[in-house]
Amino acid sequence: MTTAGRIPLFENVRGLLTLLVVMGHALELLIERDPLARALYTGLYLFHIPAFAFLSGHLSRAEAGPAALQAMARGLLAPLAVFQVLYVAFDVWVLGQAWDSDWLTRPYWMLWFLLSLASWRLALPWLVRLPKPLAWAVTLSLGAGLLSWVGYPFSLSRTCVFLPCFVAGHLTPRAWLLPPTESRPWRVVLAAGVFSTWGLYVAALARGHLPAPSTQWLYGSSGYASLGTPELTGMATRLALFGCGMALTWALFTLGPRGEGALTRLGKWSLAPFLLHGFFLRGAKATGLFLPLHGPAGVALALVAGALLAVLLGHPRVVQATRFLWEPRWRFQRTRGAVPGLDR
Repeated sequence: MTTAGRIPLFENVRGLLTLLVVMGHALELLIERDPLARALYTGLYLFHIPAFAFLSGHLSRAEAGPAALQAMARGLLAPLAVFQVLYVAFDVWVLGQAWDSDWLTRPYWMLWFLLSLASWRLALPWLVRLPKPLAWAVTLSLGAGLLSWVGYPFSLSRTCVFLPCFVAGHLTPRAWLLPPTESRPWRVVLAAGVFSTWGLYVAALARGHLPAPSTQWLYGSSGYASLGTPELTGMATRLALFGCGMALTWALFTLGPRGEGALTRLGKWSLAPFLLHGFFLRGAKATGLFLPLHGPAGVALALVAGALLAVLLGHPRVVQATRFLWEPRWRFQRTRGAVPGLDR
C-alpha cells in the first residue's frame, strides 16, 4: 500500500495512462501527415480510454444518496464546468477562434471523460442490481450506435460506448488484478505476448500493410450510420474493439510496476496534467510549433514533449498553484489530486 492506503499498482497505472493521454494528444498534431504518428495514435487509443474507464470502475463504489451526489458534483461536475468555460474562452480570446454555439452541450476535448464518469457512477448502483450487469452494459453500448441522435452532445455516445469497460472494472475481483506471486510468471508471459501482438499491429499500420481505422471508431463518439457502416458490422466492430481494449488493459495491469516510484507520484497528482495540458497543446498547434516535426525523429520529439509536459504539470508546485481551479478549498486536505472517481 501507499502511505495513504492506496495500492501502488493502481497509482502507477493511472500515472502511466495520464502520460499516454498527454502523449496521445501531442501525437494528434501529427497524425494527418505522418503514418508513424497515426499508427502509434491508433495503438494508444485501442486501450488507453478503455483502461482509464476500467480503472475508474474498479475504484468506484456503487453508492447512491445525497453524499454520493454531492461528492460527484464537487469532484467531477465542478471541474467540468470551470474548465469548459476556461477552454472555450481560451479558444475565443487567446487563439482567436470563432465562438462555438454548441459549447454548453458539447464537453471540450478531454473534458468528456468527467461527464461520462459522472454518468457511469450515477448509473452504477442501479446497474449492479440487474442480473448480469456487464451484458446489459454491452447491449447498451452496441445499441447506442443504432440511434442517430446519440453522438457528441453531452458525451452521450462515449458514455454508452465505454460503459462496459467501466462496469467490467467494477465487477473484476481485486485478486484478479493482484494475483499471488506464484501465478504471475505465466501471466507476465501472456501479457507480454498481448503487447507484442499490439506492437506488430502498430508496425503494420506504420508500414502501410494494414489500413488505419477511422479515429471515430476509437473515440466512440459516432453512430454506425455516421461511420458509413452497416448495423451488424458496426456492432461486431464495436464488440471487437471492446474485447481488444480489455485484453490490452489486462496486460497493462499485469505488466505494470507494483512498487512506488515516479509513476506513483504522477498517479497521485494526475488531475492537474489531465486538465491543464490542453492549453499548451492547443497553443502549440495554433502557433505551428509542431509543424517542423516529421518522420521518426519528429514523432519521438512529440512523444517526449508530451511526456515532459505531463510530468511538469504533475509537479506538486504546479498542482498547488492551480488547485483552486479544480478543487474547492475545503477539500484540500482530503483529496489527492488524482483524476476524480478513482477513490475506492
